[in-house]
Amino acid sequence: MAFCYFLASCSNQKDDSAVYTHSLWYNEPATEWLEALPLGNGRLGAMVFGGVKDEKLYLNEESLWAGIPEDPYPDNVGLHYQKFQELNLEGNYDDAFDYAMKNLAVSPTAFRSYEPLGKLLLTFDHNGTSESYKRGLNLETGILTIEYVVDGKRFKRESFISADYDVLIYRFESLDGEPLSTQIDFQREKDVTISVIDDQIIEVTGQIFDDPNGYEDNKGGSGQGGHHMKFSSHIGVLTQDGEMKVLGNKLNIENSTSFTLISSAATDYNLAEMNFDRSIDAKKNSINKLKSALQDSYDQIKTDHITEHAGIFNRVKLEIEAKSPDSLSTKERLERLSQGKEDVGLEQLFFQYGRYLMMSSGMRRAVLPSSLQGIWSEKMWAPWESDFHLNINLQMNYWPVETCNLSEATIPLSNFMRGIAERGKVPAKKFIGSEGWMAHHATNPFGRVTPKGSHKKSQVANGYCFPLAGAWMSLSLWRHYEFTKDEEYLRESVYPILSGASRFILDFLKENEKGELVTAPSYSPENSYINPATGKSQMNTVAATMDMQIIRSVFEACLESEKQLGINEISDQISAAMKRLPRTKVGSNGTIQEWYEDYEEVEPGHRHISHLFGLYPSAEISPETPDLFEAAEKTIERRLSDGGGQTGWSRAWIVNFYARLGNGEKAHDHLRGLIGEQLGPNLFDLHPPGIFQIDGNFGGTAGIAEMLIQSHVPGKIYLLPALPEQWKNGKVEGLKARGNFEVDMEWEDGIVTVARITSLVAGEVEVFAGDKSELINIQSLETRTLSFKN
Repeated sequence: MAFCYFLASCSNQKDDSAVYTHSLWYNEPATEWLEALPLGNGRLGAMVFGGVKDEKLYLNEESLWAGIPEDPYPDNVGLHYQKFQELNLEGNYDDAFDYAMKNLAVSPTAFRSYEPLGKLLLTFDHNGTSESYKRGLNLETGILTIEYVVDGKRFKRESFISADYDVLIYRFESLDGEPLSTQIDFQREKDVTISVIDDQIIEVTGQIFDDPNGYEDNKGGSGQGGHHMKFSSHIGVLTQDGEMKVLGNKLNIENSTSFTLISSAATDYNLAEMNFDRSIDAKKNSINKLKSALQDSYDQIKTDHITEHAGIFNRVKLEIEAKSPDSLSTKERLERLSQGKEDVGLEQLFFQYGRYLMMSSGMRRAVLPSSLQGIWSEKMWAPWESDFHLNINLQMNYWPVETCNLSEATIPLSNFMRGIAERGKVPAKKFIGSEGWMAHHATNPFGRVTPKGSHKKSQVANGYCFPLAGAWMSLSLWRHYEFTKDEEYLRESVYPILSGASRFILDFLKENEKGELVTAPSYSPENSYINPATGKSQMNTVAATMDMQIIRSVFEACLESEKQLGINEISDQISAAMKRLPRTKVGSNGTIQEWYEDYEEVEPGHRHISHLFGLYPSAEISPETPDLFEAAEKTIERRLSDGGGQTGWSRAWIVNFYARLGNGEKAHDHLRGLIGEQLGPNLFDLHPPGIFQIDGNFGGTAGIAEMLIQSHVPGKIYLLPALPEQWKNGKVEGLKARGNFEVDMEWEDGIVTVARITSLVAGEVEVFAGDKSELINIQSLETRTLSFKN
């Protein structure tokens, strides 16, 4: 028996393969979290397992965090930090590290974790054997559908998280009128009270208790214990028929052929305070959301959801002509790809899945940025706290949003970064007396800006040695301006953050014995070199290549910002400083030099390839710098020959590197490797040993976009700059280019035949397609069609 599912309507269905184009689907329920499928509206998240008799939905709310705001400072931090800088500047790296361990490392070194909201469990009174099972997530509609047969009777379930109503919706239907009984239960292992109110609503009230004597993933360095964030959830049920009964703190629906479950949630988190706020009534907010949704019909809520969701999702359409086994399940397709078989359709699905994940975790109802795990986290203490890692991971999350026409996702990030920049003024002042702001390599919703590490050694090595993490993060906001040309956003959001980061950098730079301006301390994120003075592994240094590349990018963005705003507050200081910055160098082995000196790496195949920041996401390394361009390719080859690219996010970065190098075949090889080898069954990106990190999904999506369009050179758009042979025929609609241009194009045999450029603000741009180009001056909301046919 076949079913038509995953689409809002199947009445015009002509080709079975079309059903699966934008769907992840499976022939069996999920038995593990990495097999479950994600739903989200930016604020609420759910992982749906799709069991027949026992259904599980793991729930999340984006702001539900353990801990409190804590930014620890050691005594006399300014004095000790100055000494730490001096020792590094003198090249006494071992002594510098020991000094920092003794005088700068301070508890709490880390912070507490993002926590799941709980588990929504449904038990269906199925007694027979199921067959014809299918579950799938339609990315276009944002609806997860489960269909199956038990003893010849058909059943269907649908679920989604509405952005309009800000609730989770779960719908059960017995398609042949077979009545069924269902028990509904909410579980959370700690910190909650569960009861039933109004005979139809499960009410959950909670407050996180951080037990000072309980488990800590960071071994005593996670911060103060106590009763902290408050939260609440409500689960209401509307039945079409049958009888509702209360069983303790559970609901039982007896002999019903159809019911709708609605789940809401709220916390007392306040972004403006970067703290929980006792003036916010989480329980009241949660139940109000539920009651609002209970007033409207399921069909109305579903229709509104599809209209809102599809309106965003369908901004970008990608169609590459290739034979793809769309009739196979996602699990089977992943297995085929891992065996070396082609599946271009799965690559397109992965691209759109990345866009879906950002829609679901970083925009619409989102208040916070998409974190290390987006919005979906299973454990009470998540890996790496599911935090906001600022030494590439959060940056990578936002690489695809502008090109992939999801610019609104940058707004929650911008709001968050305003808070970080404000809080970051304190360490900038305390550490070096600067009027700018600084933040280190990891933060949380409470705005941690002081160095963080799982232990003191990590706090020094990864925290204190990378004070430019916040400056790097500010470039994501600058990129939003480059794409939108929103001058109000530049003035109100970007420039204050960029100029504050630049002021800190100007104060932080130190003159070395050659008269250059260098960073001290410095490091190349998470990588180590052999200190020739000691023969030991070392991380802290001065003027690591990435530092200098970040500084040039931030300075250039600040200079352009002041030019666009018609001001000159620090441009003269920046211009003078830029002339004294060390340039990117080529080492003795022909690769980009990772540190100021040509050191030997401890791990030549390290997952971070930070010294190629200048290739991507920056544009310092380009065909205009041929020696560096050639050395960049050798750098990647060397990393890979020594085992690099072993994490999903690292492999995704390599896809972007090769796209910038114009090498479509190698970009495609690594894209296939990412999808075939480094994803979970539900296409979640994995970090060894099988830990979900969403950055690889976003980085891979950005890589596909970068293969199709590039606009990092001012005033130029490059069409199909890194197209592989497997994608030789196709079309795409809705990609964005810097300057607020929207681009549609079609191509045959790898050659662009026609392109449509729509300007949303007016401007001049030169469009390149292979060896052809056309300079156009285009008015706001005008579309120009360019033909590149011979």
